[in-house]
Amino acid sequence: MCDIERFLNAPPIHLSLDDIRAALDNEPYAQPIHNPDKDLFPNDYQENYRSAAVLIPIWHEPKDGELYVLFTQRALHMRNHPGQIAFPGGKHDPDDASIQYTALRETLEEVGLEPDCFDLLGELGEFCTLSGFCIKPIVAEMTRKSELSLCEDEVKSVHWVPLRYLLTPENYQFKKKKLDPTSSGYFEIQYQEIRIWGVTAGILFGLYQTLAKHLAHR
Repeated sequence: MCDIERFLNAPPIHLSLDDIRAALDNEPYAQPIHNPDKDLFPNDYQENYRSAAVLIPIWHEPKDGELYVLFTQRALHMRNHPGQIAFPGGKHDPDDASIQYTALRETLEEVGLEPDCFDLLGELGEFCTLSGFCIKPIVAEMTRKSELSLCEDEVKSVHWVPLRYLLTPENYQFKKKKLDPTSSGYFEIQYQEIRIWGVTAGILFGLYQTLAKHLAHR
């Protein structure tokens, strides 16, 4: 638990898009994101994972100079994780040209943003989940703020959260939950009316760790 406590007491990070690109360029992608839940309950995780990808879209808002991250709220009628806050993304299709293409394709399908809206900044290591996926997070700058077109079958709403808030560890909590027949440990972030938790918060934890490592060595 000391790694979790060390993170929760770590200082906030505030970086520019150029800093983020430099950090992702200098970090190896092969190193998976540390999932504390896997340490706590290793027997609940499997070895044969399916590939998936998510996009972490970052928009630089000229009006206030802040960086904002785009999240979706999954449709309430979905069978898996209804109503949860997530990044746009989904399962890797065998016909996809690359895992980056998977993230961009799913983003287009879910919120209507074309691939040419984005400049890829880099990627994080995979985050392996209790549900049997290894998710590749792709980080991208949103270069133009086109009108969104939500797929109502998958997305209920979208939310913009300041990156500065997401890179402040004191805004996180680590919780444990009993999930019959297993237990789970996960990070959680409350921002205004939305609750970011589970896999999405775990990926944000990985983003912080990657950026903090770069800052420590530059």
